[in-house]
Amino acid sequence: MRGGFVKTALRGLLLAAMSVPALASAGLDVEGYARETLPGASMSAAYLTLRNTGNSARSLQRLELPLHGGARVQIHSTVTEGGISRMRPLAALELPPGGEITMAPGGIHLMLSGAELRAGRKVQLRLYFADGEVLEVGLPVRAITDGVHHDHG
Repeated sequence: MRGGFVKTALRGLLLAAMSVPALASAGLDVEGYARETLPGASMSAAYLTLRNTGNSARSLQRLELPLHGGARVQIHSTVTEGGISRMRPLAALELPPGGEITMAPGGIHLMLSGAELRAGRKVQLRLYFADGEVLEVGLPVRAITDGVHHDHG
């Protein structure tokens, strides 16, 4: 019985260890979080910090929420025109070698629509780069009352 438990535990550790180098080998460091959706709402936001630790430029082209069929993710920036803030979709994010992009409320962010996100859980986010690389990261979902609220209404 004990041997089976040890084998299962070691297998789990090996699988976990195998997923970590994917981010390291990509020359990228990705971290962030998503905001929960309010009851009855279908939109939320997520904020990432992307660090390009490699020697070549990277271009983030699109994102998906693979476990939420029909949900959409768009890269947005907030632009102030005539004293009015408006969100504008961005086609891509460019990361120069050694560069960093930090998303934040009122600036660049990810707009998530069609997914029910609950605080204390994780949401899987898939990132697609121009060079064909695909990365998947798990983001913690924070309560809407935890820090700054970003309104998509």
